[in-house]
Amino acid sequence: MKPLYIFDLDGTLALIEHRRHHVEGEKKDWPAFFAACVDDVPCEAVIHTMTSLSAAGNEVWIWSGRSDEVREQTMEWLRGHGCSGDQLRMRAFGDRRPDDTLKMTWYGELSDRDKSRLVAVFEDRDRMVAAWRQRGVACFQVAEGAF
Repeated sequence: MKPLYIFDLDGTLALIEHRRHHVEGEKKDWPAFFAACVDDVPCEAVIHTMTSLSAAGNEVWIWSGRSDEVREQTMEWLRGHGCSGDQLRMRAFGDRRPDDTLKMTWYGELSDRDKSRLVAVFEDRDRMVAAWRQRGVACFQVAEGAF
């Protein structure tokens, strides 16, 4: 059975500080936040970890709370930065559930086989790290994530 690793995208593989201002404060501009993803800076250390795990024969999935309204731009960015995951799962357009609710729903949909081969997850956000760990999944926190 092939080991599985899951990587978050925003704040983990892609550095998003340049667009965070769109969603801070009371008025959030999610379309502008997502559209600015084309200018994200790659997090080379995390990308290197992901590509190394993949090259070693592991399965690598990317799960993102980013809206799939920018799927094509996201796939282009991933290809351009050498991120070749085996699966890209993104938030459906219009879905505004909190990321921990969204991803834990996806986790709950996994087969028992996939859950048993999930070795670890890479995330940046505190509440996502806590959600994974509460389910007994090892989670590597790659950045400060108290937001």
